[in-house]
Amino acid sequence: MKDNLSEQQFAIIPTVVSGHQETVIVDFLKTAREMLRQARKLEDIQDIWQKVNALEALSKKFRLSKEVQLDATELRIRIERRLGEILSKKFENGEEDVKRQNNTSNFSFTKNELSKFQKLASAPQKLFEAVVTDLRTESTIKRKIVLSITRILRDIQNENKKDRETLFSPIIKPSDNWNFSTVQYGKIDDKPEEDRGYIPGEIYANCFWYYVKPGDLVVAPMAGSGQVWRVYEARQEWMGKDIYDFNLKMFDLTPRGKYKHLITQHDLTKSFPVENSDYIVIDIPYYGMVAQQYSDKPEDLANMALEDWKIAIGAIAKNCAVAQRTGTFCTVISPNYRDIAKGQIFMITDSIRFLWESVGYLFYDKAYSSRRIQQNQTIQMARMNNQAKASRIMLTDITEILTFRRL
Repeated sequence: MKDNLSEQQFAIIPTVVSGHQETVIVDFLKTAREMLRQARKLEDIQDIWQKVNALEALSKKFRLSKEVQLDATELRIRIERRLGEILSKKFENGEEDVKRQNNTSNFSFTKNELSKFQKLASAPQKLFEAVVTDLRTESTIKRKIVLSITRILRDIQNENKKDRETLFSPIIKPSDNWNFSTVQYGKIDDKPEEDRGYIPGEIYANCFWYYVKPGDLVVAPMAGSGQVWRVYEARQEWMGKDIYDFNLKMFDLTPRGKYKHLITQHDLTKSFPVENSDYIVIDIPYYGMVAQQYSDKPEDLANMALEDWKIAIGAIAKNCAVAQRTGTFCTVISPNYRDIAKGQIFMITDSIRFLWESVGYLFYDKAYSSRRIQQNQTIQMARMNNQAKASRIMLTDITEILTFRRL
């Protein structure tokens, strides 16, 4: 099987992990995910299960980060769901005795384990993903909550008892922690060279859910490549049974991407493109992180020095205030900025809050979302982490979603 973990590679994990720790475990988990995707035979999947089970134990033994431990546990559970699918098909097709075949392997599952695997496999995909996502989030926040098959099956059973039509989409988060273990609305067309600086579309979906009413005039004045439009088009996936329409208009200094024809060119620092907006959502170019990535225009926020950037953002805040009535909302999405090499820390979100409040807005709400820079523990990422610790300046991994109410 392609990309298989050799026995020699697997045997050296306990030795190597003490040196590279998370990087080694994460690399092996990546390989195991690809193996699972390609596996078709029961014995192949059993072999992957055995290796991932060992990796999970090692991640706990070496007390690696909570994220890595959860990655290993989640992958092991997904393998067990896959085993349950194959076992169920064998029983349905009247094939050879699965229990006998299992006992002739290098290791065996108990009757209780086989039953759990099949119960996992019987859960609808969307329900399974929703339960895993929510339970994983809880496990990250609360130490007493454990990601396990028993807890997943219990939560699935509880959800099945409810009226399915009343369930909310798992895309919509019930708290201010807007993190998504599986991103449904990623880079448009998966072309990173065309869609730099994107945010997961799930952030737009949550903004719309919490701040937009049916029929509202919603304006995205920095729409970029139109991620916001794709989310609006897919609203039946996150709105639930009560789907409603609102009037979404998009503008940008440099329209691009597959929705370019729907985006009107406009410089937000000069004026606001429409009047009486009910809701404004702005994913601004992150200061210091995306220079020259959208255009070479000096008026592009991405290319400005800090003081010029602050002046431009101040002008944008004023233009938004002019375009909105009392009681309407404006959301600005941005992280802070830290430069390890130069030893610089700029609290960008504090500047945004000051500028919006100074032109007549009340700071209303805030949510947080990870930029996911720690998701892939490459050698380069490990080096950056070490530099951050050595310099005593943290890397910036959190995006803040700041919402203001017009006074």
